[in-house]
Amino acid sequence: MTTKAASFLKDRTYVSVSLDHFFVDVLNSSRALIVAIIAVDIGLSNAQVGLVLLLYNVGSALSQPFFGIYADRFGPRWPIIGGVSWMVAMYSLAAISGDWMALFLLTLAGIGSGAFHPAGTKYASEASRHARTQATGVFFAAGQTGLFAGPILAGLVLDLFERPGYLIIPALAGAALIFGLRWSANRGSYAAISAETELQPSEILPDTRRPSNFWRSLFSLMTIIIATSTVSMATINLGSKLFAELGYAALYIGLIAGIYMLGSAVGGIIGGTLGDHHGRRLPILVGVLGAFVPFYVYISAPDMARPALLLLAGFFGGMPHSVLVIAAQSLLPGRRAFASGLTLGLMFFSGAVGTYVLGIIADEVGLAIALRNAAFLLFVAASAALILPNRS
Repeated sequence: MTTKAASFLKDRTYVSVSLDHFFVDVLNSSRALIVAIIAVDIGLSNAQVGLVLLLYNVGSALSQPFFGIYADRFGPRWPIIGGVSWMVAMYSLAAISGDWMALFLLTLAGIGSGAFHPAGTKYASEASRHARTQATGVFFAAGQTGLFAGPILAGLVLDLFERPGYLIIPALAGAALIFGLRWSANRGSYAAISAETELQPSEILPDTRRPSNFWRSLFSLMTIIIATSTVSMATINLGSKLFAELGYAALYIGLIAGIYMLGSAVGGIIGGTLGDHHGRRLPILVGVLGAFVPFYVYISAPDMARPALLLLAGFFGGMPHSVLVIAAQSLLPGRRAFASGLTLGLMFFSGAVGTYVLGIIADEVGLAIALRNAAFLLFVAASAALILPNRS
């Protein structure tokens, strides 16, 4: 079973798509540092920073279900290639543009992320029959490792070369995309299955009947996603702004944001493995409850202790990620890209809305207080996990 479970790691298409995911999220996470620095330079308020994040995630979130429908129908290849290419172009132009134009281009880049994620998640979740959640978890870990590396790389190049030096990062992403094109495949589309089986696409459309516990599962999943995404996005985006306002170097801000995502990458793999063997509730409950203390205390912690706390916060906070996506896919059997698009879109959009609301609150009570008390949303997520069906 171990050999079968690890077989997806020998699939070159899976590996190339996971590498693309790494660089997509390098770009996504490095964006928070650029926005934080621009915000301080031009005097944006906390609410305005939240609004910039919200606009970015509107493009990403609202486009994901539509790209998911395309990937289900015609295969994931072109949304993956097109999404990465679009992001490389937008981030490259943002590196050499003025402050306001850079914010505009960084917002448009969200459409590329929206194209990539449902298509890539579809491929990952279909790469193994024996370890779907684990394969999806490793795919997300590649992205979360990119989220770890992105702020650190961005902090380094920004400290050394200022914003024009940021061109190095999208150039690396473009090189990875070109390198992986030789293994790019279009598996999983109805058209491809039709060609292999000599059936008409209409004869192989998936069973879309709702599970009997559909509404209970939907309510629980939405509650968990909204609560956890708000805490996570606020930590990365508003947390970066807080430490920029306090005068920390870009490299330090990038380091602590990156360490949080490194913990999330490891936690995602552990959570996916637990989900395959023990069901959904265990990784979700362990994750959200284990994350509370480090989320609550990291802001006021000493500088030397803060990275360790954010590593723990990321580890526990990342455990539910792939479990939530696979649980959502089970509600729409056979429409995995569409379900992934809806789920990831909700994660991005609700996290951005929550961050915007926290930004408004922070302008009244202080950013540190708002971020610290956002951790209590994790108890809301834990309560919702108790009513989530444990297995599909």
